[in-house]
Amino acid sequence: MRLPKHIIEQVRLQSDIVDVIGEHVKLRKNNRNFIGLCPFHKEKTPSFNVNAERGIFKCFGCGKAGNVITFVEQHMHMGFVDAVRHLAQRAGIEIPEERREDPTGEFARQDNAMRALREATDFYQQVLESSDGAPARAFFRKRGFSEQTFKDFRLGAAPAAWDATMQHLLSRGFAIEHLVDAGLVITREDGKTYDRFRGRAMFAIADSGGRVVGFSARTLTDDPGQPKYVNSPQSIVFEKSKLLYGLDRAKRAIQGDRTTIIVEGQADVITLHQAGITNVVASSGTALTPDHLRILKRFADAIILVFDSDEAGQKAITKGIELGLAAGFDVRCVVLPVGTDPDSLVRDQGADALRPLISGAVSWLMYQTDRLRSTGQLDDATQQARAVRVMLEWIASVPDSLRHPFLIRDLAEAFRLNEQVLSEELRRITTGNPPRQTVREGAPSPSTQRSSTDVAPVPATLSYKAALLPSERELIRVALTAPDGLAILLHEANITPEQFWSEGGRKIFRSITTGDDERGNAADHVLHDPALSTDERREVADIMFAAAAPSASWKQFDVVVPDYEVHRSIRDALLSIEIHRVHHRIDLATQALEQMADLDERKRQMFQISNLIQRREQLRARFSHDPRDLSWLHADQTS
Repeated sequence: MRLPKHIIEQVRLQSDIVDVIGEHVKLRKNNRNFIGLCPFHKEKTPSFNVNAERGIFKCFGCGKAGNVITFVEQHMHMGFVDAVRHLAQRAGIEIPEERREDPTGEFARQDNAMRALREATDFYQQVLESSDGAPARAFFRKRGFSEQTFKDFRLGAAPAAWDATMQHLLSRGFAIEHLVDAGLVITREDGKTYDRFRGRAMFAIADSGGRVVGFSARTLTDDPGQPKYVNSPQSIVFEKSKLLYGLDRAKRAIQGDRTTIIVEGQADVITLHQAGITNVVASSGTALTPDHLRILKRFADAIILVFDSDEAGQKAITKGIELGLAAGFDVRCVVLPVGTDPDSLVRDQGADALRPLISGAVSWLMYQTDRLRSTGQLDDATQQARAVRVMLEWIASVPDSLRHPFLIRDLAEAFRLNEQVLSEELRRITTGNPPRQTVREGAPSPSTQRSSTDVAPVPATLSYKAALLPSERELIRVALTAPDGLAILLHEANITPEQFWSEGGRKIFRSITTGDDERGNAADHVLHDPALSTDERREVADIMFAAAAPSASWKQFDVVVPDYEVHRSIRDALLSIEIHRVHHRIDLATQALEQMADLDERKRQMFQISNLIQRREQLRARFSHDPRDLSWLHADQTS
């Protein structure tokens, strides 16, 4: 459902963030803020701050931050719409159903399919308790599942009849098209419709909110002509590439230490949960995908891959390493005893046999190196070079570039290579540049190919990514906290991401504008935008949390606090960024000048430096002009 922007804003404004969070966290007043123990990570010293004035929270321990809607989403594990609904009900705000936009009828189809799946889940559970469910019950008990586990994981049994489920649902008022959309029935070419799941043990598959969206059905016979598992098909409510089995029950435990254990099958998940290892999930009828990991990233920073010890399981771990690193996870691996899987190991030897393996999980690099060595794939220099290059490509995919030097160090130690050699190879991979080649005799030099008006190219040693400038932080603060600040930036100053100096600033501003357009709440979007790095999101939270009005207590000292001038603040920030940009070009041009031997080339370069210095002084003079006059920004901005 798409909620109107004014409803979302009304809910946010009428939901006192201190009251809402106070229902879940014990808060105490501390100057302007309220503080308490963070509900998102374990701590003994309070680092969780709530600012009622700005309507935001921030934990300076784990970095979690957001507004009242964000808190409900994260702490109560709700989607955005459900969180708004929850707060609306709490505040007595009505969200009219007729505002729902459904021109194609897609939402109605989804609702009916979800209702059919809920009814089917109840039906399968009832069958499991009846005489018809005896084979499935015996199967589950053989796996060691308790009666409580039957209920917790909504295990069931499908009748062996061709249309028992269909007839039951039709009697409850559902139409055939609802059952088709839910993936519960199959319609043949001759028009005959029958149950998809018959005579099987049923595993209900839920989304992260706990809603059943499909099933995995396990055969109870030894008939080789029958597939071992039959899964719900891809549908309007079931996307297996985005569903993690057990996440609805595991997410709270995962958030405790920000670590997820990933296993292969539903039985593995249930057995481990029943044994008290509850931060466990599995993919649902498909291999691990980038979408799975994007969902997990909301809850965890590290993943531990615990797959079967056979060759297929080990290959799955290798793929999981590749995907996990690219998604920004700390990836570790567990090597199980030969011939075991997590389910069988715990059932045969107890949870204490698995816990030490999990706590001693090795790094992805150690696992992969040991595996390649044990399978004879590191026997010569060619194989070793191939393995190292693959691992370098994995390292290059890690979003946090600050981790690259540490990973390079570990790789160098594992293969006894020079770190500088590996760093150079990593640079070539990340930039797409081929190895350096010497210039052929007689070939034109770069200097003779340049235009006389060009500034010399940036030396390789000066290429870097800048952190946020103070002036960039000010623009972000205006966009997120100043009254009409974003509107002024976009529509009066005509600011675009390109006005920012740093890549981080450009990414954050793009996220702000996207959040305002799509959700009507830029702050909520930018604080949880997966396109931003963790450090970038925390930087935004720090900016917002620091943006509080001067304390009223200053009045007792007869101190006059000047009014905040948003236009002057914007103008000053933009001038500072542009001056910084010119400073940078002067530095580069000056350093390039020192390397020039040709006299004419040096003169051209000195002329360019002189022009840049003149421009810098012109920009500085504009600090005394009308703050609303930004004509200089778009008329003569230097790139």
